[in-house]
Amino acid sequence: MPSEKMRYIRQRMADNPRTDIELTPLKAEIEAIFSERNIDDDCDTIASLLSPYRKKVRESLNQGNYSEAATIILEVLESLTYHFVEDEHYNYFDDMYSPDYVCQDMMKAIVDTIKSGIFPDEELQRLKDGLEKLKHTEAYEDYGTPFALDLWEKFLA
Repeated sequence: MPSEKMRYIRQRMADNPRTDIELTPLKAEIEAIFSERNIDDDCDTIASLLSPYRKKVRESLNQGNYSEAATIILEVLESLTYHFVEDEHYNYFDDMYSPDYVCQDMMKAIVDTIKSGIFPDEELQRLKDGLEKLKHTEAYEDYGTPFALDLWEKFLA
């Protein structure tokens, strides 16, 4: 019997399924967060629903599960860039786009771990490749979102 959370996720995905991605269980959860029903001022509801992923990234890094941390941030940022443009999130905030603050916290945790020298090279390369693709999205090129990529760029410089 599916959990309440999975029923919710399946319902949200049935409302507006994306066909341009592989819908893994993690991606389905993240996509449900970006449901148009969750859009409000500053996209605070989306940010609140993303907060457990910030915690999960930190936990994964602390436990040495670097692959999971990289996967989570890449999946969240990919969904954020897609929905920022597709659902016109830029119309819902003036100075603060709350979901990106959550993403910046995740990025900072990852960058700090990389600086410590314990982040595996293969995961670092996967992260670099994924973030490079995001730099060429409409959201980043036209709107500078996700702002978390700026942290990454400063780290690389």
